[in-house]
Amino acid sequence: MATTGARGPKDEAQGTGNEGTSAEGRNLDSDIQQLRSDIARLSEHLMQLGNRSVSQARRAALEQADQLRGTAEEFQDDVIEAVREKPITALALAAGAGFLFALMMRR
Repeated sequence: MATTGARGPKDEAQGTGNEGTSAEGRNLDSDIQQLRSDIARLSEHLMQLGNRSVSQARRAALEQADQLRGTAEEFQDDVIEAVREKPITALALAAGAGFLFALMMRR
């Protein structure tokens, strides 16, 4: 069975060569544009995610700083109260700590 010039689906898809190359080039350009668009959206999304992460970290750090400040103020109040209750003991401790510090600095 010989074909008399009828083209099959395979032949039509391949085209004459020039048409296929041109279509492939357009598809390639379209794919490249799509990739560029996807990368731009991805980078924007990552930027937003990074900004949110920085905001959350900043907020957590501020909360921790507030808690630390509160703890330090409580400790300071306790020390002040202890010094008022026992001033001589506090003075003796301060003198002892100063003496030890002076010994360490000499060496």
